[in-house]
Amino acid sequence: MNTDPGVVRDLFAGHYFLFAFLTSLGTIQIAVSNAGTRGLWLTPNATLTRWLGIALIITAIAIFLAQPLWVDGPWAADSVEADSLTRDWGKASWDELAGARNVNDIHGGLDGVKQTGWFSLAAVTAFAVSAIAGTLSIRILNPVQPKSGDDQDPDMADGLAGLANRSYLSTQPESWRNFHAEFGEFWRKGIREAESWSLIKSIWGRSPK
Repeated sequence: MNTDPGVVRDLFAGHYFLFAFLTSLGTIQIAVSNAGTRGLWLTPNATLTRWLGIALIITAIAIFLAQPLWVDGPWAADSVEADSLTRDWGKASWDELAGARNVNDIHGGLDGVKQTGWFSLAAVTAFAVSAIAGTLSIRILNPVQPKSGDDQDPDMADGLAGLANRSYLSTQPESWRNFHAEFGEFWRKGIREAESWSLIKSIWGRSPK
């Protein structure tokens, strides 16, 4: 391969990030549409959001697998069967499409660590896009008015319950207040439970468990 491995790595990283972003975004949309978490919907409608999520996943797979057909890379026709170091730069053929991305990480392919990093970044970006779209959907396209006689003030709900009718950012103040209020007891309870399972106490038969 007459190309700097860094160039190949950048090409692979861009393609993989797009694939991971679209599949993560689609998965999030399917999950939140089923759960009624409107604060993360891309559209104001649950059914439309769900189908959009499915379409995003299918599109991501199709683009990732077919990109070598129209994007130049280390997968030129009639060279995919060769070692990844001796491949030609160009577009792949249909017959060799399945093996086009099979490039050793030494020669520019992505290793597991880099894939983990890019996937994590893509998933966080997908969540951020969902939160922004959900905010626009709730505040502009389809605002929800609290019903009279509700037992709970919707402005006081936090976490996933709050996202049913509110944007992600609007739930953060109450979520952080509850977190700070409950974290101390949660930590102390965890320490007590860990202490009760102490190995030394278990050996001497003093563990209450």
